[in-house]
Amino acid sequence: LTVARSHPACNRSDLTFLQIREAAMPSLTKTLVVLAVAANGFLAPAPQRPATVLQAATIAAKDVSALRKASGAGMMDCKKALVEADGDVEKASEWLRVKGLASAAKKGERATKEGLIETYVHTGGKLGVMVEVNCETDFVSKGDKFKELCKMLAMQIAACPGVEYVKAEDISEEARAKERALEMKSEDLEGKPEAIKEKMVEGRVNKMFKEKILLDQKYIKDDSMTVADFVASYVAVLGENIQVARFGTFRLGETQDA
Repeated sequence: LTVARSHPACNRSDLTFLQIREAAMPSLTKTLVVLAVAANGFLAPAPQRPATVLQAATIAAKDVSALRKASGAGMMDCKKALVEADGDVEKASEWLRVKGLASAAKKGERATKEGLIETYVHTGGKLGVMVEVNCETDFVSKGDKFKELCKMLAMQIAACPGVEYVKAEDISEEARAKERALEMKSEDLEGKPEAIKEKMVEGRVNKMFKEKILLDQKYIKDDSMTVADFVASYVAVLGENIQVARFGTFRLGETQDA
């Protein structure tokens, strides 16, 4: 109608053509929109599965089994460790060890009234060790894993002739004071300011005692971890607080007076 008013000379057939074209425009627009949406559906990328799901799906059952056998950890923990380590068994073992340390910290306050006294006699019968290791339940103390731990700790003690204490807290203040007094007499400290001398003496005493603490020693079968780390790995597997209570070393020919 607007076209007709602007151009009076338009005849009836022209008006009819314009009206038909205007009426067809909305339908054409709608068609184009529908086609665009459909095309976008074909071109859009397929939704991605979460990375962890993809990783878990690619973890081989034989790797889970091997890690479980080596670590003693549960199947799901082993699979999770392998996922976290991108399938690397060595890294997964380290992940489980770190997890064990965290577990040990949480369980460290639980009472340990059960356990075992284990012995180890070195080849030749001239060196023997007796160690008491405590856990929470009789069930765990009778298991093969706990017995394995106790045996390895006895062997560790036999391999470390200098150890005298289980942990740093077992060292009396009297023993520390005695060592400080002896160290203060060292010739290389003469003439140094008192504050400097005390700092150096404290460092030397701590280093000396560290070599006598069982839990601070490097584990004989894996020097990347300490004995404390080794015990913690069993805490993770067995799910109980485990404490090394005491130990004694016996050498042929020695007496208490020697």
